[in-house]
Amino acid sequence: MKILLTLFVLLLSSSVLADDISDFQIEGMSIGDSALDFFSEKQIKENEWDYPNKKYTRVQNDNLSFFNTYDSVDFNYKTGDKRYMIHSLSGIFLYKHNVEDCYPKMDLIINDLKNNFNPTEFLDKETFKHGNDPTGKSEVTDAIFRFKSGDIVVTCYDYSEEKGDTDHLSVSIDTIEFYNWLVDEAYK
Repeated sequence: MKILLTLFVLLLSSSVLADDISDFQIEGMSIGDSALDFFSEKQIKENEWDYPNKKYTRVQNDNLSFFNTYDSVDFNYKTGDKRYMIHSLSGIFLYKHNVEDCYPKMDLIINDLKNNFNPTEFLDKETFKHGNDPTGKSEVTDAIFRFKSGDIVVTCYDYSEEKGDTDHLSVSIDTIEFYNWLVDEAYK
């Protein structure tokens, strides 16, 4: 059974508890799906960007006409994988110069997840410096829901003016392998 992560309301019976992250969907996509089922290889290649550590490749898809809930959907696949199997999937809400609107929506999503799912562990909101901003002024606030097969991470990104990126809220579904790599290796 697939469970859609939507804006605020999770469309499922409260008696259904998912414990495998591949049961969750963002815009119809799930962990383990081939990105080729949703995008052409040309679309994937045109929207790729690399991390300093190149084990995974990120694909950023902004404002495509088939996104119903999110402003953007990003995914990550293992670099060189010709099937483009999704290891991480994120739905993004953009907040140009208005990160304060991010936090109430973040709280709603966290509460929905808490009320409808039973993760093996929950790590409440924590704020820290963004590791990819040399100015040290950008901040990240996240909450993590741990499941047996991976994590759902709800994050507000507050970028400094110097960094120049767009503030946003991300709802991410990550395999354990990808999440550990992102935290420990991606920017090294």
